[in-house]
Amino acid sequence: MSQRTFHLGIDLGTTNSASAIYDGETTQVVRNAQGATLTPSVVRIDARGNVTTGARARRYLDSDPANTRSEWKRLLGSQQSLEFAAAKVSRTPVELSAELLRALRSDVEQQLGFAPTSAVITVPALFEVPQTGATAEAARLAGFERVEMLQEPVASALAAGYGDEENERPWLVYDLGGGTFDVSLVELRDGMLRVVGHDGDNFLGGRDFDSALVEHVLARLEADEGLVVDRANPVHAAAIRRLRVTVEDAKIELARARESAVILDDWLDVGRGPVPIDVTLTREALERLTMPLVDRSLEVCRRLLATHGIRDGALSRVVLVGGPTVMPHLRNRVAEALTAPLGTGLDPMTLVAQGAALFAATAGLDARARRATSPSVAAASEGVDSPSVWLQFPAVSADLEPFVVGRVLDTARGIASVRVRRADGAFESGDSPLEPDGTFAVGVVLERRTANHFTIEGRDSSGRVRPLRPATFTIQHGITIGDPPLSRTIGIALATGSVHTYFERGSPLPIRRSFRHTTVESIVAGDSGSALTIPIVQGESNLARLCRVVGRLEITGARLTRTLPVGAEVDVTIELDRAGHLSATASVPSIAQTFEGVATLVTPQMGLEQLDEAMTDVVSRVTRLRKRAFSSGDPKMVRSLANVDASLAEISALANAARGHDPDALEKCRRLFIELDELLASVEDAESIPLLLEELEMDMSSTAHWVEMLGTEAERRLLRDTTQAIERARASKRVPELERLRQRLVTLRSTCYFRDPTSWEIELERMAGKLSTMTDARRADSVVREGRRALAAADGDGVRAAVRSLWQLLPATDYASSTGHGSGLR
Repeated sequence: MSQRTFHLGIDLGTTNSASAIYDGETTQVVRNAQGATLTPSVVRIDARGNVTTGARARRYLDSDPANTRSEWKRLLGSQQSLEFAAAKVSRTPVELSAELLRALRSDVEQQLGFAPTSAVITVPALFEVPQTGATAEAARLAGFERVEMLQEPVASALAAGYGDEENERPWLVYDLGGGTFDVSLVELRDGMLRVVGHDGDNFLGGRDFDSALVEHVLARLEADEGLVVDRANPVHAAAIRRLRVTVEDAKIELARARESAVILDDWLDVGRGPVPIDVTLTREALERLTMPLVDRSLEVCRRLLATHGIRDGALSRVVLVGGPTVMPHLRNRVAEALTAPLGTGLDPMTLVAQGAALFAATAGLDARARRATSPSVAAASEGVDSPSVWLQFPAVSADLEPFVVGRVLDTARGIASVRVRRADGAFESGDSPLEPDGTFAVGVVLERRTANHFTIEGRDSSGRVRPLRPATFTIQHGITIGDPPLSRTIGIALATGSVHTYFERGSPLPIRRSFRHTTVESIVAGDSGSALTIPIVQGESNLARLCRVVGRLEITGARLTRTLPVGAEVDVTIELDRAGHLSATASVPSIAQTFEGVATLVTPQMGLEQLDEAMTDVVSRVTRLRKRAFSSGDPKMVRSLANVDASLAEISALANAARGHDPDALEKCRRLFIELDELLASVEDAESIPLLLEELEMDMSSTAHWVEMLGTEAERRLLRDTTQAIERARASKRVPELERLRQRLVTLRSTCYFRDPTSWEIELERMAGKLSTMTDARRADSVVREGRRALAAADGDGVRAAVRSLWQLLPATDYASSTGHGSGLR
């Protein structure tokens, strides 16, 4: 029974996809039916409902664009669906991805003789939870039983570093694909590849280079032919898709040639007959039109390097990944801007798939289905009389002296010990005796940077050699990678409009964490229309409205055994596995119930009407802020608002394309509006600094008084440290940091203030004055009466319990509630 394993890695790309197999010794890129290593990410459905994929489907992008689709990867996790007119059907990005994965799975079966059931599939580093979940769902639909997700630049780094000698200096992976851009800073120490940090842009890729060239060709047609193509006109949408395919081919040719022709017969009928296209593109035009996009990618690189304190000349190399990186002007610009040599001898088109296959080996994912027969049954069928042994060992090990553990499954057949020998004769273990249950552990020694082949044999109590099945195994010495890092911060949106962070960006996966919250509304048992919502958000802002909702857990009245009052405690646990799959539970101690089954959401869809409303709102905010900026003479605010104009112009152009039924443009508009909202929020925060600083002065004075009166020495030190931190944040005008430090002051002041027993009496009467604003006025009135009775009886614990209950009945502000994604927790 062979112990040989196969590990499958898949690069599910925007423009092209690829797969690779690692067998413990070498990595082999899988070829498709056409003999190519790349499979175009294209699906066609004809009038009879027949589905074709890959190169066969791509041939129809020009002649039958209404029934052929590509570049849907950026829509994964959204509510968009793509139409196939002839068959009168629509397919989601998940379903289209599944068709492509089925084709790749079939290619593996044709080449290796088995249909793989496990794989590592790569995703962009900044994919959100819904997008990662959508990719996993596509794999399930394609027939995979187990998949793990790996970020594309991490896969590239793993493949690029495989076989490398260690280098003290970090290096950069610059991954520019068809639809997304990722950059990772990595280092290799002690055989372990570590991702120091990563950044990226989910809407920057080869598709955007093609768009720049399409706009150039359309401008030429308008100037030379007087032909105006309206992106907002759905009739023109198919013609633009045809043009994009032809332009992409020209772009690829310009990597080798000085010029290329864009030729389309019978391109668009505008009422005076079909208009042909015959436009020459030059390499100079390509460089001029796309250099702003290259520079945009380099800004992301510089931001990452600055975050980690990496100076010019500190990088050992830059590894380029993705089709667009073959363009000479891009390569030259990247090398010059990052002052580092480019990696050589690597295939930028298949590097991601190769790295994914290597990661599958380190994760122990054998692509083959598990055998249904037991070892003893297999032995009988093979007619072999050797005892069977179960082995567990790393397929790839950074450790030169790993352990092999196992169990002889036929211990009654006289095996007393095992011995392992390396095939080159340079290492042989001693006899390792079996435990009573047949288990053993043997330390082996590896030769560096090579596949190490071993034989294993059993010995009976008299020392006689007894062959085992399997008799051989292989361990490759090479680099491995630790747990994959989380690409974006994840937390819970609160009714206050803020975010309670659970996992920071960069946290290793898998990860699990729990926190206790309290409810801001009552949920009536048995009422199906009553529910408490717990929104799970992803993003780097501490404002919930600037983060993406990626999941939602609900406690419905229909599931409650008892009514849940305002202020009830809820323990929320969030968990992410190595594949980025999200799960969550909410436990309510007071009623001993646990709720689970988080709904992983699709990304909220922005309709054309919402797009217009969002544009009106942004223009209004910008106009108001610009008036204040000029009246106050604040140059920093003026510069910040100047960046908004460029984004508004881009959104306006995308809005036209969206009206012409371009779903990618609509999704990009949604993302840009979120980024604009964040930018405007930072400008508005800057406006609020004077008032915030004034409030901070009062908070510091009040806190200092109570800490001096009732604080401990540790609290006095904390006050000094906080005051110094406030001064630093004040100098740099970091509003989020000032807000965080102010909250620390409030907490410190409250801790000391409430050590005075009379404080609870004062607070009880203050809360009594807010009865009319409480979320449950009847309950609040009852609590106030209970508190006053406790006060009369000199029951300090009762007074404190009453005050804490009243705090939980205070409402979140209407604004905060609207910006907290409907959260029912604080």
